Formats: sequence, C-alpha cells, structure tokens
Amino acid sequence: MKSRLMSVILILVFVVSSTVIAFAAENKPIEISVQDVWADSLQWGKVWLKTIDLFEKNNPNIKINRIYVPLGQNIERILLGTKTKSLPEVITCDTQDIPHLAEAGALFDLTQFVNDWGKWDDVFPGSQSAVTWKDKPYAMQFSTNTLALHYNKDFFEEAGLSGPPETWDDLLTWAEKLTKGDRYGYAYSAFTSEEATWHFESFLWSNGGDLLALDTPESISALEFHTNFVKKGFTSPEVVNWNQGDVGVQFRLGKTAMMIQGCWDIPSSVEANMNFDITKIPVPKAGMPTIAPVGGEPFGISPFSSPEKQKAAWEFLRFLMEETGMEFFNTNVYNIPTRKSIAPSVIENLPLLEAFLVTFENARNRFEYGGGEKYPNVSVAVREAIQKAVIGEATPEEAFKEAAVKIKELMQE
Repeated sequence: MKSRLMSVILILVFVVSSTVIAFAAENKPIEISVQDVWADSLQWGKVWLKTIDLFEKNNPNIKINRIYVPLGQNIERILLGTKTKSLPEVITCDTQDIPHLAEAGALFDLTQFVNDWGKWDDVFPGSQSAVTWKDKPYAMQFSTNTLALHYNKDFFEEAGLSGPPETWDDLLTWAEKLTKGDRYGYAYSAFTSEEATWHFESFLWSNGGDLLALDTPESISALEFHTNFVKKGFTSPEVVNWNQGDVGVQFRLGKTAMMIQGCWDIPSSVEANMNFDITKIPVPKAGMPTIAPVGGEPFGISPFSSPEKQKAAWEFLRFLMEETGMEFFNTNVYNIPTRKSIAPSVIENLPLLEAFLVTFENARNRFEYGGGEKYPNVSVAVREAIQKAVIGEATPEEAFKEAAVKIKELMQE
C-alpha cells in the first residue's frame, strides 16, 4: 500500500514539475540581438539604450541583447557574419549600404511584414526608397536626417543682414559680408570620406547635375560654385581636413558664421547657448526646390535567424516605427521622424527641425541616383575630384571630367 502511495506521489510530483517547467519555458522572453553603431558615451547611444528599455517595458516577452560596434567596423562585421551565417537578429547600416548588403544576402526581405503592417504609405518617399532595393524593402528607417544651412544670428546682425540667404548669389554675398578677421563667412566638409560627397550633393542636384554625369555643364558649374568660397577667401582651405564634427566645432567657436550641417548637430549648438537659426540650403535661383540627400541609419533583420526570432525582431522594428518609439527617439536626438503623421508633433516641439523636414520632402536617396550598389565607389571618385578642385590641384572642369571617366568605367564593370 505504501509503495503504491509513494508511486502516486512521485507521479504527481513529476507531473507538477513538468507543468511548472513547461510554463516557465513558455513564459521565458524570446531573446534577440541588436547590433548598432551608437556609443554609450554619446547622446545617441544614451537615448538608444532608453529606447530599448522602453520597448522591453512594452514588450516583456522580448529581451534585447544590445551589441555596439564602432561605425568603421560595422559593415565588415556584417559581411563576415553573412559568410558564417551568424548575424544578430537586427543590424544597422548607412542607407548607402542597403544595395550591397541585400545583394550579399545579409538582409531579410521584409515585404510580408511591411504589407501586414499596413502603414508603408505613411512613410516619407525618401525613407521608403532608402531601404528599398529591386522593389523590396530590406530595412526600416525610423529616424532620418539631411542637411541645411546653420547660421549665427549675432554675426548676421553685426553685418546688417536681416535674414538668411535664399539663392547661390545670396550665399556668396552673405559669406563675403560675414568674413571678418579670423572668422570665415561659410564652412562645409570636403574631408576625404563620404562627408565630402554628402555635403556637395545638394548643390549638384539642385543645379540639375548628376553623379553619373559629372562632365555636364550643370555638374561642373555646381563644383565651381562649391569651390569658389575657398578661392575667394570666404571659406577656410582647411575644409579638406574637416569632417562634419570639425565643421560644427568651428561654428561654435565663432570661426565661421554659416555652415552646412545636419540636424544631429543642433543639441551641441543649443548646449553652447548660441544665438543661431537654420534654413534650407540655398538654391541656384529663387523658387527652386532644395534637393538634398537622405541620411540616417536603417535597421534590417537577419535572414539566418529562426522564424520565431525574425518575428520578434520585426516587433522591435515595428515599435520603432510607431508613435511611442519614433517620437521618443527623434525628439531626444533632434532627428526627423520618417512617418508623415508623426513628424508634425515632433517639429512642433523642436522648431529648429522645420527646415530639415521641408528639405526632406524633396530629399533623394543616394544610391538610387548614384549607381545603386556601386554608389560607395562612385562617391570615392566624386570626393577625390572635390578635393582636387578645392585645393587648386585641378580646375572644377578638369577634376569632374576626369572623375566622369572613372565613374563611367566603373558603371560598365
């Protein structure tokens, strides 16, 4: 009798234990890894960590394991992970890298997720094209940026300028009036990186120029205008050594009165208590639209993860694309929300973003207008030509005609 009773008890213990274990397993959060390029020590990294916390509070069934990778190592890490089929569930990159990574098999086709979501039409066209390759969305962009003209209002008042420049002629005239002593009137980046091409594209496209046809009059005259500021002494020749961060430092030190810069730089000028404002990048003739490049980092999903983890990864991306995640992140880093219905509320709280939002409505995706997956190499040829023209090693016409030959050969490979 005792033996039978003991057997029953053991069976009950086993059943209960199995049930508890099964219940615990069922309620254990799904863990996914997210790779990004925003260092914890910087504002973006701090806001990103808070955004992840906000997601986990709203989605207790999903746990995020965050992986930080320095920007310069990011693409190499992704391509290596693609070869070994061991990528984190969520990865980020620059918009220019989408075609290359899609072709390499590093990104999962999000078409079904996007269709089920049903809000793709609310995403700005610039952000749609920035994550689309061969008619398929391979990533989502919840935060974007572009370029505008930042200007010091105190220096404007001192020079008797009542408002910002609107045309190329205005910009050149304003730069001359604002150049005084050791202060230059205007600054941009011509550094030997994507930044040089990125800072020039607005002038090229607004003038009807083409990255794939640099030998046209429209392209050459855009470079002539771009380099004329250094030639006339209104812009420091050191721009060939300045990245975007350096340009911002010069602005806040009072060494330049105007600069081409992104919206992410606004907090630094606000913290420095500067009396400044922002306007669209001037255009060749009054009434023409400013056509600037689309920036920002989109996030994609690994094709090597299990369907369960891919679904969890999509839930994270979807959170970032909805009001709570999108408003929180962009408001705290001064970036542009990518959804038409959400952007106005952020701009209302951050009016300095207005010029960027207006510009973004006509912004162009770089790889769409610059050679597709070959855009990074096209950009190298462009920036090398810009540097030659800025330092006087070649005339703008010579530099761009030489670059045009390189690009045409590249596109034929």
